[in-house]
Amino acid sequence: MALFGLKKDKEKTKKAEKQENVLDMVQEPASAKPAAPVNLKESTGRAHMVLLNHHLTEKTNQFAAAGRYVFKVATSANKIEVKKAVEAVYDVHVVSVNMFRVLGKNRRSGRIVGKTQDWKKAVVTLKQGEKILGLGEGV
Repeated sequence: MALFGLKKDKEKTKKAEKQENVLDMVQEPASAKPAAPVNLKESTGRAHMVLLNHHLTEKTNQFAAAGRYVFKVATSANKIEVKKAVEAVYDVHVVSVNMFRVLGKNRRSGRIVGKTQDWKKAVVTLKQGEKILGLGEGV
């Protein structure tokens, strides 16, 4: 029985050595430059409830080149709330906001007739020369 105990002890030491080697590989060298501090946003308030997501199509990509961005927003939101939310989240200056409702379409699946959800779209025009990085590319 003593032989089986020795074999288990040897396996445990091998596992411990492997874990130490993995930790050595993961550690960063001391000469590495420290990462730049990340600027976290302070509380953006109700912005996450107003701006649902960015509406991405070929047409909105062309708008982005001109400094206009399209967002899906809450159906209860108004222009002032959208302006404040975009300025708070993206640190840009909004010149104007155009909004309109998009009515849902009728859909069928066999005999069952349904309707997609109504939603609201906001076209936000930014101050000349400003851009929101990451929203104008993709399609």
